[in-house]
Amino acid sequence: MTQRPHSPAEGWPVDPDVTAEDLAERPSHHVIAARRLAVVLAGGFAGGLVRYETTTHWAASAGTFPWSTFTVNTAGAFLLGLVVIIVLDVLGPSTYTRPLIGAGFCGALTTFSSVVVQVDQLIAHGHAGLGFGYLAASVAVGLPAVALGAFAARLVPATPARRAIDEGAA
Repeated sequence: MTQRPHSPAEGWPVDPDVTAEDLAERPSHHVIAARRLAVVLAGGFAGGLVRYETTTHWAASAGTFPWSTFTVNTAGAFLLGLVVIIVLDVLGPSTYTRPLIGAGFCGALTTFSSVVVQVDQLIAHGHAGLGFGYLAASVAVGLPAVALGAFAARLVPATPARRAIDEGAA
């Protein structure tokens, strides 16, 4: 049986959240993959629960602007911009933070499929203008929300671990 490579130099893809020391002491690829899947599932459960509770308790009436979905998608876009920059530029490397919050929580909290379903329902019930307005507003507000989250995260000073990494790279 051929041994699989164990480092980026041997053919594994490079993960920006993993340091050289992590590679020397890291568990098997399957263990890491299982752990990442578990944190994505945990984050997804939490994000889905927040979305469900928000849209259940703040349900939109038929033919009206779906404010609950619009709000959770905008908040999730802001949070994603914030998290990505904090993980990459402020904190030190982390194997599980991005999968937990980015893919898991934010992925379940924000779903473009809900926007599309709601636009389809609005159009099907004779509210095409509102449907297309909702779609345009989702994009027009979601993109700046990501940028604002990234901007806010850049105001946070780097941790000592991250500063050491940045100084070592210079």
